[in-house]
Amino acid sequence: MLEIRMFKVIVSNGVFRFHLVAAAMEAARRGALDIFVTGAYPKGRFARYWLANFGKKSARLARFFDRASESVPDERVVSIWSAELLIQAGVIFGRIFGLHEVNERLQGAGLQIYGRLACCAVERSNADIYHFRAGYGGRSVALAKAKGMLCLCDHSVVSPLVFDFMVENGGKLPDRETMAATKLSPMWKRVLADIEAADHILANSELVRTTLICHRIPRRKISVIYQGLDEKFIAGIPREISRNGPGHLLFAGEVSRRKGFDVIIQALEKIPSSEWVLTVAGNVNEKATQDYSAFLRRENVRHAGFVSREALAELMVATPIFLFPSLAEGSARVVFEALACGCYVITTPNAGSVVEDGRHGSLVKPGDPHALQAAILAALANPSRVQEVGASNRSFVRTHYGQSSYGDQLDALYKRLLGHADAVLPHGARVGAVSARPLALSDHDPLGPEAFSTAASLDTHEKEQG
Repeated sequence: MLEIRMFKVIVSNGVFRFHLVAAAMEAARRGALDIFVTGAYPKGRFARYWLANFGKKSARLARFFDRASESVPDERVVSIWSAELLIQAGVIFGRIFGLHEVNERLQGAGLQIYGRLACCAVERSNADIYHFRAGYGGRSVALAKAKGMLCLCDHSVVSPLVFDFMVENGGKLPDRETMAATKLSPMWKRVLADIEAADHILANSELVRTTLICHRIPRRKISVIYQGLDEKFIAGIPREISRNGPGHLLFAGEVSRRKGFDVIIQALEKIPSSEWVLTVAGNVNEKATQDYSAFLRRENVRHAGFVSREALAELMVATPIFLFPSLAEGSARVVFEALACGCYVITTPNAGSVVEDGRHGSLVKPGDPHALQAAILAALANPSRVQEVGASNRSFVRTHYGQSSYGDQLDALYKRLLGHADAVLPHGARVGAVSARPLALSDHDPLGPEAFSTAASLDTHEKEQG
C-alpha cells in the first residue's frame, strides 16, 4: 500500500499578532507545522508567570501575551526579537514624534534583519512549503526556493503601488500610468519584492486580489482566503453585558485618515449631537491629535484609547452600531470582530470585508461623508432593524468565518499547491481564478467598473498569451 507522506510547512508571521499566528495554530493541529517564525513572542515559564501576574494590568501587555498559543509548541517557535524592536521603535518615532523618515528607515532595517535571521529556520528545515508574510521574506525566500520549498507569500493589504494613492484620494484606484510612476518607500519595496518572488500569493480579500491583478500579477498566482476570526477573540466575547442605547456608535482602529476618521467627523458634525454618542477605541498619533483634538474633546465623544482585545469585545457587545469607513485595507479583522459581537456594521468596500449592503449593515462610498451620514441616520432611525441585523451577523460570522474554517481552507490550499490529488477546497476559498465581478458591492463601489475592467482586460490578455 502506497504511503502518503504528510507535508510540512514553515509559517513566518512577521511582527505583531498577524493572522499567520492562526495559520500556525491550525497547521500545528493538523501535524503540518515544522517551524513558526515570528517577532517578539512570549514563551516558557517566565512568560506564563508574567501573564498570570501582570498580563491583565496593561492593555499592551495583554495584547503581547495574546500572541502565544498552546497549540504551537514552544520548541517550534523561532522568535526574532531584534527585528520587532527596530520596527516598534520606528512606529514610536513616526506616531509620537512625527519623524516618518526615521520610521521608514527603522522599519526597513527591521524587515531586512527579519529576513536574514529567518534564513536560519529555513536552513535547518526540510519543509515542503514556506508560507511567509509579505515584506518579511527577503533573503529567506531565495534560500527556501533553493531548498525546493514552494514559497507562498501572504499579502494582507492592497497592492503597494496603489496604497498611498488610495489613502490620499478618497479610496480611489489610480490609473495604470500613475501606478507605473509610483515611488515606493524601502518598506513597500521589500513587500513588492516578496510578492513578485513568490511562487504563489495568498490574499485575504477579493479587494487585494483585484489590486494585484491591476499591478499585472498573473491571476493564476493569486488565491483568496478570508481569515475571519481567531478563537481567542471569540472566547473573550462576554455573554451578558448591558447594551448601550440605540444612539451609541463605535469606531475601533488607528485614528487616522486611512481608517476614515476624517469622514466620520464630517458626517457626525451634520447630525445633532443629542442623537449620538461615539466611542473611539484606538491609538492617535501626534499629527492626528492635532487634527482631531477638538472633536475628541466633545461631550458626546468618548476616547477609550488603546484597549485590550477583551475590552474591545466588551465595547462591541455594548454598542449596537460599528463605524469603519476605511479608505484602504486588506480585509479588516476588526470588522469580523464587530460582526461576531452582534454589531450593525457601516463600512466601505475598501475594508475588504464580507459585509453586504442591506444584509449586514451598510456599505458606503469611501471618502463620502454624505453617504456615511445617510447610513448613520438610517440606522439611528430604525433601532429594531439594527438589533435584528446584529443578531444575524453574530450567527453568520461565527458559523462561516471561524478559525477552524480558515484552517480547513488553508490546508486545502497547501495540498492543491503541492499537487495532492485528494485536495478539495472548502466553500469560500478561491484559487487562481477571478470572478466576473470579484466583490459583492453596492452601487457605491469606489474602485468602480474601470478598475474591474482593467483587471478583466489584464486577465484576458494573460489567457491570450497562453
